Amino acid sequence: MKKILKTALISVSAAALSAAVTISVSAALGDADLSGTLTSNDAALAFKYALSDVQSEDMIKTADVDGDGKVTSNDAALILDKVIKGGKFDSSETATQTPTETETQTEKPTENTTAATTEATTQATTEASSETTTADISDGVVVDNFSSLKSEAAKKNNKIYIKGTIMCNERIQLNEKNANTQFIGIDNADGTAAVLDFAPLRDSLTSRGSSGSGFTLSGSGYTFKNVIVQNAGDCGIRITGSDNLFEKCVFRYNNNSGVSVTKGGSNNTFRYVDSYRNADLVPRNGADADGFSVKIGAGDNNKFYNCRAWENSDDGWDSYDRLSDGGRYIGSVYYEECVAWNNGNPNVFTGEDDYANGAPLDKNLLYIQAAIKADPDFEAKYNAHTITSWPKLTLRLLGGSNSYNNIHSTMWAGNPNGFKFGSAETPKSSYRYIKNCIAFGHKNTPNQVPAKGFDRNNGSASYDIVNALSFDNGQNYWMDTMEPKSMQGVFYSFNSGQEDAAGSLELTVPDAAKEAQIRSEVQSKVQYILDNVNAGKIPGEVIFNVFG
Repeated sequence: MKKILKTALISVSAAALSAAVTISVSAALGDADLSGTLTSNDAALAFKYALSDVQSEDMIKTADVDGDGKVTSNDAALILDKVIKGGKFDSSETATQTPTETETQTEKPTENTTAATTEATTQATTEASSETTTADISDGVVVDNFSSLKSEAAKKNNKIYIKGTIMCNERIQLNEKNANTQFIGIDNADGTAAVLDFAPLRDSLTSRGSSGSGFTLSGSGYTFKNVIVQNAGDCGIRITGSDNLFEKCVFRYNNNSGVSVTKGGSNNTFRYVDSYRNADLVPRNGADADGFSVKIGAGDNNKFYNCRAWENSDDGWDSYDRLSDGGRYIGSVYYEECVAWNNGNPNVFTGEDDYANGAPLDKNLLYIQAAIKADPDFEAKYNAHTITSWPKLTLRLLGGSNSYNNIHSTMWAGNPNGFKFGSAETPKSSYRYIKNCIAFGHKNTPNQVPAKGFDRNNGSASYDIVNALSFDNGQNYWMDTMEPKSMQGVFYSFNSGQEDAAGSLELTVPDAAKEAQIRSEVQSKVQYILDNVNAGKIPGEVIFNVFG
């Protein structure tokens, strides 16, 4: 075991916490701040109560959700889990489970389960939790063409069922406040998902910019479920609004970030969302396309539960602060059961990474499309594994161009990082909550050494963390300037290219047997996810069971 520094906890004076407002008998369980709604503020307040030497009866009445007669960090974690996953505690409920045993995770495989059983359990859990949209669609309207989609999207209090693949030649703007409008994909008979494909919009544009996004969402009260958004000329969706929900969705092959939250966008929740192979090769040479971008003035309380970001040209998650652009610092961001791998790797987007790993030809990649156009025999050569020299092409898109040589030079601008928590401007007042998150396989590039799994990027955001796993990155953890509030659980680190600047984190290097077990579990779940998305299906909830 490699120990870096001992765990540190902040202290809160009892006097600062004792001036609580008298709690009424009707206050909801978990609603520590008496706002009438369960929010992350309740979890933060419960955590402060837990650190207090003296806990009043009023504190315990609402914040003691596990019923043990006192407020502990377990109560804070349970409240936050409930906030992230939605819902509230029943008045008669006593939440005696630990956070990893809560409602959405009760079917997690145990550590000694065989790989086959683990996979079957994961699949069963996913199928049981996913919404069946084909059983009854009489409560909404079914759309199967862009004209109908655009018309219905403009309405409030609407439930829109998306059927098949819709080719979209315009950006869809969602501006209504409290819209109460849902976009729900209907699975095809073969289990493949509904698709909104913005390639016609992308290919009609002569320059880059947010007008090329598939969706721009400045409103509130929108829900997206069970749908794939792909091939936009900019972000798959660019969000400046608040209080929107995304569940069981995929954002892929967009020419900027799959999902962008910026300029005040707040209280947006993402559950079981995948964002992969988004890349702005033209004209940015990979500089800006993250899986999930929560940056440049993003607002408060944006939450990600069981989301995955992989093989995007920039970061998996990015929270870059630049006050001159956004006019404000990024607020709190929550990551729970989230996974990032192999972001920022230029070889992914030329197809060389797939070729080296024996993966099928990805004809959704723009570079591969250009290679097939230049050489009609390219696909046959790829499949036979007889390519002797990779085609060195120039891509043209959005009025710009980029070459193979640029992609493979020091000009490559993508950042191979998993979770980027801030930037040099990020203050301690900006907050991150990290629980059961994993980052692996981020490779050094000519302009990024070392590539990082968990990256402070010179920022100093404060954070609470419960369990993390980082391996096969140029550097697994780089969090030494960040401000820890609490650290619980285990922080695995192995096969790092250099010493980890982990700050106060106490890192654990497992023995060979444990490392093999962890790798097997991760590989099994990644393969399950890839098998689904490559078949046009949405994986849904997939728990990586590596923390016990």
